[in-house]
Order: sequence, then structure tokens, then C-alpha cells
Amino acid sequence: VLIREVSMKKIVVIGGSVIDIFAYPHHRMIMNDSNPGYLRKSMGGVGRNIAENLVRLGLDTTLITVLGDDDAGMFIKDSCKNLGLKLSIVDVATTPTYLCIMDEHNEDLISVAAMDQIEELNETSLSKRKKIIDQADILIVDTNLSIETLTYIFDTYDKDIYVDTISSQKAVKIKPFLSKINTLKLNRLEAELLSGIHHEDEKDIYRIGDYFIAHGVKEVFITLGSNGSLHMSNKISRFKPSYRVPVLNSTGAGDAFFAGVIYAKLNDLDPLIYGSASAIVNLQDEKAVSSDLTVQKLDETIKEYKL
Repeated sequence: VLIREVSMKKIVVIGGSVIDIFAYPHHRMIMNDSNPGYLRKSMGGVGRNIAENLVRLGLDTTLITVLGDDDAGMFIKDSCKNLGLKLSIVDVATTPTYLCIMDEHNEDLISVAAMDQIEELNETSLSKRKKIIDQADILIVDTNLSIETLTYIFDTYDKDIYVDTISSQKAVKIKPFLSKINTLKLNRLEAELLSGIHHEDEKDIYRIGDYFIAHGVKEVFITLGSNGSLHMSNKISRFKPSYRVPVLNSTGAGDAFFAGVIYAKLNDLDPLIYGSASAIVNLQDEKAVSSDLTVQKLDETIKEYKL
């Protein structure tokens, strides 16, 4: 049995918590029509997903987020308590909701994020939580946060800040802060938009990675879905192909990947391998975060897929 001493560093995640509603069709989707299917509800939000994954991997994690005084908020609070995920809650009227319509291949067809409440994660609410943030060894933020909030965080805290860009529309918020980012995780669309470089062949992904390193990011991870992932820093330039796995839900795979990367970085392991393993575990679960995720499961997955 592999016994590994887990990092005792404190992590603070500042980001969104939502209720995910996934709509699955029974058959091929027909646009502009009613499609028979079924619904699944679970907890989501990029910040919350990353935080839950990290706790499942044994890391000391606190999530600063907004939650409503409603059934959805209570559901998330109770779940986090049972997991051992520490919460610092900014109270809002209703809990944010994310609606995702899946296609017949269980891929995200279209989504709507009703998350305006996250605007309450602002300088006023975060300054009240400065003691919590000051105790963190690393900060993780998502781009659900407003540009004003991101400015406050980057200007106030001299810490290793990790960023998940979430979506191409929201990724542009972090462009002014690239030189202050320790570790950046993006997908292909987000990376293309921020860098202005279109990814057409294998060489382009390295050019895109170079762009972020040249602009001061210490480490960048770019996920290309079924085409693999890139890890780049001043010392490292590595590309890893993806592995064919049965996909039940692709939503949350990027969050799982980033959590695997963070776990590996804090424990002096290979972040590309552990990120890939974490994504593989996640892709085979209908929920945004797999309840099967453990360090042992990651190690088994690495062995099974010869990562």
C-alpha cells in the first residue's frame, strides 16, 4: 500500500457555488423542439468544484463563496460540512444556478449561468475575511469574480495565486494580471482568445503557452479536451495526449484536472499526470465532482491508464 504524506499547506478558494441542473436527452437532440429526457441536480460552481476535489484529495481547503438562505444553499452547506470543506459564506437572497443541456453524447450543448449573486464577492465582503485569506499558502480564484474584485485580490495579496479562467467570455478579465499569476489553467478557446493565437496544429499550442510565460505567468496548463493537455513554464514544455474513456458528463472535468494539478504541485508530483488522472475519474461520473475521487483512486487510475 502506497503511503504518501499529504501537504499541510492551507488553501483558500474564492469563487462560485451553484446548483447544477443537467438536462439529458433520451435520443439525438432536435433543436427548436421538445426533446424527451431526464434531469439531474448536483452541486457545482468552478470554485466550489475545485475546493471539493481538493478536500477529497486530503488538502486543507477553505471556500469563500456566496450562498442563499434557501434549500439549495442549505444543501450545499450540509454537503460541505460532511466533506470537511470549510466555508466562509457571503449571504445572498438565492443560491446561484447553472443549467446545462447535454447532447446525445453527454457533452455540454448549451448552458445558462444565473450567477449575478457572485457580484457580492467584492472588496467589502473579502476585506472582512482578510484574516482567513492571510492564513492561506495559496489562493485559487475563478473568473466568475468581477474585474474589480480580481483587482483587489491581486493588488492586496502577495501570495501564489492560481486562476481558472472558466469560459472564453470571462477569461478576458485576467489579462491585466498575467504577470501576477502563479499557475493558470485554461482550455483551448480561452487560451486562443487571451493570446490572440489560433490553434491549428501542434506547434501552435506551444506558441500559445509561450505567450503566457512571456507575459509573466509562472506555469500554464492548457486543456484541449480529447486532444490532450499542455504544461509549460520557464523550465518545462510538455504535451500529454488524452485517453479514451467512457464519458458520462464532461462538465467539471476541467475543474477536476486543475485540482489534480494543484494536489501534485503541493506534493512534488507530476502535475500533468495527476491532472489527467483526476479528469479521467471525473469524466466517468454524472456529477460535476466525482464522489469516487481519492488519492488512492488517482494512483489506481495512473496505473490503469499507464499515465
